[in-house]
Amino acid sequence: MARRRAIEADELFETANRLQAEGKEVSATALLDALGGGSLRTIYKLLEAWQQRRPAVVITVPDEIPPSVQAAFASVWRQAAQEAGREVLAVKEKAAEEVEAAVKQFQGALDAIDNLEKESEADAQQIDTLKERVAELEAALQKSQTESAAYRATGEQLQQQVKSQEAELERLHGELDKERANRQQEIERITAAAEAAQGEAQRQLAKVEAASKTDREERDAAIKEASQLRGLSDALKTQNAELLSKLGLEEKQQRKN
Repeated sequence: MARRRAIEADELFETANRLQAEGKEVSATALLDALGGGSLRTIYKLLEAWQQRRPAVVITVPDEIPPSVQAAFASVWRQAAQEAGREVLAVKEKAAEEVEAAVKQFQGALDAIDNLEKESEADAQQIDTLKERVAELEAALQKSQTESAAYRATGEQLQQQVKSQEAELERLHGELDKERANRQQEIERITAAAEAAQGEAQRQLAKVEAASKTDREERDAAIKEASQLRGLSDALKTQNAELLSKLGLEEKQQRKN
């Protein structure tokens, strides 16, 4: 809450004249309320100036006073003056002391009010600083909540992606298992065919060995064919081992991904 701007003399004089015209008391507290705030020290200072600027109240008295009244008034005045003369000096001294004490007390009150106003201004500045800090914290909290919501949305999106990748990985595993089964069947078929060919070659070799020397060429041909079949069988076995090793590596790679 910002402090009220300084009170100008014209502003206070105008307010004091308005209060006087409305028949209200023209005091420091009344001016403080009418002005909506300000420094009491300044208000007291300007109020004193306003009171000094006010026109004096003129009391008119009749121009002609009867002689008897004038004589009676003069007699009473002399008696009163003689009676009061003895106490005037003492009363003046006491009044001066009381006035001096009152002025000191009033000045002390003004100093105390001035200190309170300075403390109030410092408190107002501190309150403004705290309000600004609260606004900054609220903005930071709002930003944090927004970022948290964004992180949650990103996390949910990543979870959906993980689920999708898991489903895709499961599908690939199924296809890989199916392909591995098909290849295994093909390997078994080729292996069986190679073993059958090898058995047939052995049977042909036995026939060739049982034949006469004149059939050596046929035997050599059979041996050559048997050798070729044996080489084919070995090649198929090597291919089978390589295929199985490759399938194992592909499965490991899929698990890593």
